[in-house]
Amino acid sequence: MYARATTLRGSPDHVQEEIDHYQEGIPSVREVPGNRGAFLLVDRSAGRGISVMLWGSEEAMQASRKRADELRQQAQGPGVDSIDEYEVAVWAVG
Repeated sequence: MYARATTLRGSPDHVQEEIDHYQEGIPSVREVPGNRGAFLLVDRSAGRGISVMLWGSEEAMQASRKRADELRQQAQGPGVDSIDEYEVAVWAVG
């Protein structure tokens, strides 16, 4: 599995709005071939977050880059500090 992590910055006053907006966008992300899920980490007091999109293969993640850029532009949400891609080396849930 692979992951794209996007580090976000915004206003602490608008964190809940951004969370709501993120949740509304999940169906669009799930339609992208190879997507295996997404989650959002937030630091409410600092107005920062990390969006993580999971992909079934490196090829699926690479193929999704253009669509991910389009979705980010449409969102017009918090500023993007960085976008990084990783192999998921360990996955333990539950």
